[in-house]
Amino acid sequence: MLSRCRLLSRCIQAETWLESSQLYFRRFLSGGSPSSYSRDRSRRNPLDWSYNRSESEFNNDSSAFSTRSSKRTAPSTIKLNPSTIAPDIRKLIKSNAKNWAYLPHVLRRLQGFGIPRAHLPDLLSSFLADIREGMLFDETQLEKFDLGRFTFAPIDMYSAQRLDQILSQLFFTWASDPIKQRHLRTCVPQSTLETIAHLHRIADLSYPADLFPKARAMKRKFIMHVGPTNSGKTHMALRALAASSSGLYAGPLRLLAHEIWERLNRGQIVPLGMEPEPGSEPDTTINMDVADETGSRPTVRKDGHAKYARPCNLRTGEEFRIVVDNAPLMSSTVEMASFDKPLDVAVVDEIQMIADPERGSAWTNAVLGLPAREIHLCGEETAVPIIRDIMKNTGDELVVNRYERLTPLEIQESSLGGDLSQIQKGDCLVVFSRDGIFAVKAKIEERTGLRCAVAYGRLPPEIRSEQAALFNNPQSGYDVIVASDAVGMGLNLKIKRVVFETLDKFDGQERRPLSISQIKQIAGRAGRYGLHGQPGGFVTTLHKEDISTLCRALATPAPALSCAVFDPPGHWMEDISQVLPPKASTQALLEVPSYISGIRPPFRAAAQIRLGQLSQFLDMHVKDLLLSDKLLFKNCPIQWSDPVALDAIAQILRLYTNTIRVELDAVLSVAPFMNVLRNVEGMMPDRAKARVCKDALKHLEGLHKVLVLYLWLSFRNAMAFYEADKAYELKARVERVLEWCLRQVSSHGRSEVAGLTRSVDKLDYRHRRKVRVGGRDWVAGVAAAKTVVESIR
Repeated sequence: MLSRCRLLSRCIQAETWLESSQLYFRRFLSGGSPSSYSRDRSRRNPLDWSYNRSESEFNNDSSAFSTRSSKRTAPSTIKLNPSTIAPDIRKLIKSNAKNWAYLPHVLRRLQGFGIPRAHLPDLLSSFLADIREGMLFDETQLEKFDLGRFTFAPIDMYSAQRLDQILSQLFFTWASDPIKQRHLRTCVPQSTLETIAHLHRIADLSYPADLFPKARAMKRKFIMHVGPTNSGKTHMALRALAASSSGLYAGPLRLLAHEIWERLNRGQIVPLGMEPEPGSEPDTTINMDVADETGSRPTVRKDGHAKYARPCNLRTGEEFRIVVDNAPLMSSTVEMASFDKPLDVAVVDEIQMIADPERGSAWTNAVLGLPAREIHLCGEETAVPIIRDIMKNTGDELVVNRYERLTPLEIQESSLGGDLSQIQKGDCLVVFSRDGIFAVKAKIEERTGLRCAVAYGRLPPEIRSEQAALFNNPQSGYDVIVASDAVGMGLNLKIKRVVFETLDKFDGQERRPLSISQIKQIAGRAGRYGLHGQPGGFVTTLHKEDISTLCRALATPAPALSCAVFDPPGHWMEDISQVLPPKASTQALLEVPSYISGIRPPFRAAAQIRLGQLSQFLDMHVKDLLLSDKLLFKNCPIQWSDPVALDAIAQILRLYTNTIRVELDAVLSVAPFMNVLRNVEGMMPDRAKARVCKDALKHLEGLHKVLVLYLWLSFRNAMAFYEADKAYELKARVERVLEWCLRQVSSHGRSEVAGLTRSVDKLDYRHRRKVRVGGRDWVAGVAAAKTVVESIR
């Protein structure tokens, strides 16, 4: 009874008749029938917003599901007309249903959802019989099954997983139908049918927007700034943020969040509506895509001015920098954006990441949930159709501003023919593996005499930024940068020419060709405006066989995004866990959004990468912990395929389970991290052999990731992960050593780099808020709590 009451309290979002009417009106606009919302409310769970639809409410283009068509219609939230539903999807379901029904993993999943194994044969046989008898082609029943929610992106056309999801959702919709259940009672117990219907009802995610009541209570205006790389698309959004009474920047990288935090506090961004003062050059070091400015009155300035300074705090996954308590502005990573406080202006960067399988849900939550009067979305043109469709769900206003590239991008007529001696100053050679980056770097330095900086995903953002600074500084002696696709976002590089070593990459399972968007974004880094004597940039390939593919990709418009990825919030997962069997596995819980929820276009449930491995790991190490703890560790910023990361998280879970308080030294004992760090620090006064430093880099990169993980956890549970200050200090040491090692890896004999020193952050900040205790201010946290207790004694 108590759990039921808690469920009701979470579901009843609209507290006034006005909010309720707005809720119904939004659903009516997106295709629903208002009269059906109140139908049988006394007998239905408040989460069940399913309703019947008339045929006139269904409309769309049938070609969206055609496997023969190479063109795809823009994603839409509106439903398909029964008479125009693409026959291919129904034929696809019909032809594959029998094989699906007897796959071992399908039977395992249905049993994990609470359907007794003994009842599955009768249920599945009846389901298959109805499909054979034309259930999917009976237009009088189609409104029950709502096939319009089953969309196929081009990449899905040959995806067994997507077809598995569709058939599973269709099965639960079919088995939950009251009329069908009357027939099924003759062969399946009533208790099993109630279990299916209850889970289907509670798991309904037809309207994800309604999970964010504060945003739904506002009339929001969205302004999209879309264009290619180097088009200045974020310029006006940043100025609007600087002019706001309260605001938020939410970006994809902590490096970018830090950059905006620093520039707002220093007064380097002139607020919209204010005249820029003379006496400064444009800021050409900013990593954001800002407009070209010349003269002495730029609006994004190299030198700050107190007139434009705005107090801004910083919040990333592992760090909170407080300049002023309750500062009006906040700069954060998208995952750390807060939806609690109403805002004047919000800026969400790289909006095209809303379709990213791993991180896209953070962008979807931001679009649905940010309670801001004005929201600026910056990114690629490919995101516009998806955002338009989301606006149909939310009822918000949308304005789209389009930008053109500021400088031309020219494809060179020929490749380098595999000859690395043709690499020139200002080149960026793109290589998609860490070991390949160092191998190519050594060959370039040997054959050309040019010194190479490096940038790749495993390097900490701070070190990638330092390597970028080396490449950009003409006095540093670094003339070339060898980088992975990390170069495509968050680094301001003075690249004259981009050279692709290959146009495919290993994704953890197999080699896949780069997408058109990836090629365009990486190639677009060449020729950033104002960073070379002549405007424009060049792009080519290392090998002859890739040049034609590059030309076709750059000439082809990138396809519109197929979906907005959505990961349900924690309280939704808790509600689902109460419906599943008591001993249900973590995998069963995490599969509910994709296989039962009935989530509708343009949304799609997030598909957890390596779900089986992740679930087994969590069940092995945290089976006796609360669900909130499981979800916390599930969202840890680690690669679940990295053995070092798995050893570290396993050690953390052992300590957390046994002692609750997790000592940092005990976590680091899983690998010889500290020995390597001390050994390299001992070599730093002198020049070390490149091979020694290269071997040490892997250990140091792993150490840095473990420290970031510890800080990420301490931000969410400061009492358990209590040594955050120690982790911050150690992280800074590791970054200094990493930077030194990368300089030693060069084959040149120079022991020092001229003209470049690490920038010193002079902004005054704290990592924790101040709290008022006994008439005195204390910095919140474990250390402060100890001090307060001692003072009371």
